[in-house]
Amino acid sequence: MPDRRQRKRRRALQAGLGLTLGAGVGLVLLVLPGVPGWAAALALAVGLVAALRALDDRGGVPVMVYHSVSAAPEWLPWAANISVRPEVFEAHLRVLRRGGWQVIPSQDLARARQEGRALPRRAVALHFDDAYLDNHVAAMPFLRRYGMPATVFASTDFIDPSTGLRPEMDAEQGVQWDGYMNADELRAMDADPLFEVACHGTDHARVAIGPPEGVRLSKSDWKRHAPWLWGQMPGNKARWYKADTPPLPLGTPVPQTDAALCAGRWDAETGPEPDAMRCARILADLRRARAGLGAVLGREVTFLCWPFDRVTPEALNLAREAGFTLFTGGRGQNRPGEDPTVLSRIHVNDHAAGPAMPLWVEALVFRARLGVAAGELWWLPVTWAAARRRAKTYAIEYETPARAVPGDRAA
Repeated sequence: MPDRRQRKRRRALQAGLGLTLGAGVGLVLLVLPGVPGWAAALALAVGLVAALRALDDRGGVPVMVYHSVSAAPEWLPWAANISVRPEVFEAHLRVLRRGGWQVIPSQDLARARQEGRALPRRAVALHFDDAYLDNHVAAMPFLRRYGMPATVFASTDFIDPSTGLRPEMDAEQGVQWDGYMNADELRAMDADPLFEVACHGTDHARVAIGPPEGVRLSKSDWKRHAPWLWGQMPGNKARWYKADTPPLPLGTPVPQTDAALCAGRWDAETGPEPDAMRCARILADLRRARAGLGAVLGREVTFLCWPFDRVTPEALNLAREAGFTLFTGGRGQNRPGEDPTVLSRIHVNDHAAGPAMPLWVEALVFRARLGVAAGELWWLPVTWAAARRRAKTYAIEYETPARAVPGDRAA
């Protein structure tokens, strides 16, 4: 089964071919003597119908992924890629409500796919990666207001050591935007019937996979390399961003990196990590993450979101051995025929068409991305134009070649 990018390209080419042939034949008929004008119009209409049929690929179920929903995300070095303003997030929820989209829990989506049951035509699921504090402060209050469920993925090393529930966005007292949720907040969220807290590994780290390429840790931008440095930080990491200096000396060369839960480590002296050591390390980390979050929530945890959505067939098998039964990391569209235990997701970001755009543009691009994920490919010109315009301003952090998982091949 082709991945979603290949499928979109193929459908778009089919639509372009149909429209081009219809227009070409129509033009030829127009210039031929004695041919009535209605024949040319008919040829063009046939081409247009063929194009529209190619662009109607409905049947996918979008899973839209957020991270931070914050009015003050500056503490995150990669905020431009993962943080959404509260007013933009609410605009997205209004798009879902007004468009008749039915937001369903991830577990319901998984069960329906596994049992072969039909889903609502406009079903969609919502995810939040990393369990930032602003999920408790802003995202969940909005979702409660709109009655929409969501899944939040927490990494055990990033559970804040504080206690008690901190103020939400509409509280009269001061609101804290930076940081991660604590155990009390995660338990309260998980106890709410609308929400599920699931596993995002332990430390969300990246590991060295090759020699440095000229970049060194500096005082001004070492936090941009935090995912690699998290692997060098023992214990709880929830307040890593408050440190003045990195855990390694300034000037340390930064290696090529990849997600720790799927890649083998590389060392300048010993070379690549042996396969057996890599598998043992990943399996131990997955078991520790599942047990740790289960202890916090007081229940079994079987849903795993891969950090960076990076996964290999080997890592997937190890996760199943560790006791997980539902996963992210697919590159399909959650259609029949894909592995029903693997969810494919679409990342949502702010300033979707570049900076300084009005709120209605943010809503339009979200609607277009939602439509494309569901197979309404006539929205493709909007998503392509928005992505091109955004790319002129914002760089993508940690873009690595995706790796397929069995039954849900990806790109």
